[in-house]
Amino acid sequence: MGKRWLVEKRRDYYYRKAKLEKYRSRAAYKLLQLNRHFKILKAGDRVLELGAAPGGWTQAAREIVGDSGFVVGVDLQRIEPLSYDNVVFIKGDFTSPEVREKLKEIIASCEAVISDASPDISGVWSIDHARSVELCEEALSIAEEHLSPGGAFLVKVFQGDLIKEFVEKVKRSFSFVKLSKPKASRSESAEIYLVAKGFSPVKKGEVYEAVVQDVSRRGEGIAYIAGVKVFVKGASKGERLKVKIKALKRGFAEAEPIAG
Repeated sequence: MGKRWLVEKRRDYYYRKAKLEKYRSRAAYKLLQLNRHFKILKAGDRVLELGAAPGGWTQAAREIVGDSGFVVGVDLQRIEPLSYDNVVFIKGDFTSPEVREKLKEIIASCEAVISDASPDISGVWSIDHARSVELCEEALSIAEEHLSPGGAFLVKVFQGDLIKEFVEKVKRSFSFVKLSKPKASRSESAEIYLVAKGFSPVKKGEVYEAVVQDVSRRGEGIAYIAGVKVFVKGASKGERLKVKIKALKRGFAEAEPIAG
């Protein structure tokens, strides 16, 4: 079985392409394809990569952000350094408090958090799916700590019945969320990628204190919460009230007053 797997791997188009183009893994093409379609990363971006070994995604990310960007990769395994001054690798568990504190020191804020990490595989599908979602939730928590407003989040997750709940959780913090499978993913693989853009420090469904500073042309109150412009239905200038975020849009949010 081992020899058969190796033969199939060597015949794999993206495996051979990665060898030819000096990428450390075929996974680099997944990121490149997703980025081409969704514009997740751009030149000059600061990027935090979770589960970076062996460095294929890191290479692709550095290629996209260029000399003016910055890429930090973290993984339990040691990763062979890349020959760029603006790429840093950290050896450690990104779910641990110690590593999370270290990340805050090295890259306090960024434009994108990406992850191609997989959990330890048990061979029992329900367990592996649940572990995958749990790992993605850890990645989401880190993204919410590090992302600048408008930032992007990209994470691999195994398909299964827990995905819907996870997608809804992501939608609380991002204006755009979509599941996608790039061509470089093997057809038999259960992996799928969640792409989220338009990060907002205010969450959909949450209640906040707000002071209406102005009124829009449509008669909506305008408040600023955690730096986010929030349109409040039926509110007047100078009014101080509690609001519930109803929708996240690109660059702003919509809310409605609540009693109490």
